[in-house]
Amino acid sequence: MKIFYNSATGNSLYVSKIIKENFEDCELISISKALKENEFNVSEDIIGFIYPIHCGGLPIVVNEFISKIKINKEAYIFAIGVTGGGGADNSFSQINKLLTNKISNYFTVKYISNYTRMGKNPTEKRSKDAIKENQGKILEFIESLKKKEVKLKEFKSGIGNLGYILWKDYYKNKDKNFNVNDKCIGCRMCEKVCPVDNISMEKNRPKWNGKCTDCMACINICPKEAINIGKATIKKNRYFNPYIKRDELL
Repeated sequence: MKIFYNSATGNSLYVSKIIKENFEDCELISISKALKENEFNVSEDIIGFIYPIHCGGLPIVVNEFISKIKINKEAYIFAIGVTGGGGADNSFSQINKLLTNKISNYFTVKYISNYTRMGKNPTEKRSKDAIKENQGKILEFIESLKKKEVKLKEFKSGIGNLGYILWKDYYKNKDKNFNVNDKCIGCRMCEKVCPVDNISMEKNRPKWNGKCTDCMACINICPKEAINIGKATIKKNRYFNPYIKRDELL
């Protein structure tokens, strides 16, 4: 089994690790690294995609990766959308349109939204409570995977997909108001975590170069909370999965 995951704040990686622990032969692969290394040929019989929901659908890098991947035509494919409380059906619909194979099994993990640009991030207690609430459901899904159960469903993208398309393709310069203050220590974590190499370092400070995918990874991983979007995020807390170490995402 190979699981391709995308994780900006650790939630999707956390779910991926739980699944890996329950299978003897399971490899976790970062989607952003696979994209950068042009690793698109996958021969495994079981393939999983685990990712956060961005604007109601697939993260931009996940969309790009799945559009390029070449897989075993007989492969058993599963997908897990990790949401801030909403649904993930639109992302499953998008995957089915991108792949020749259709999803065999799927699951939605509902944590708490951590989209720093638009709202407040959960406290550590609230995030731990949400994680605990989903543990049993994840284990039930793992049993379904072990049995290779197949769930047949026609996913409808609906009007929500229009908002996703506008966000993905027409909302340009997503990093337009990103800035860094004097708290920055030049640790380069933001540069390393960026899934599309959008951040370069100038005079030991990050500089954004217009290719942002709006994942919020750089803002949340910064150990000094030195990165902001304009002034809107200055007083907002940052979010990171309490059971994942920063280095695991670099």
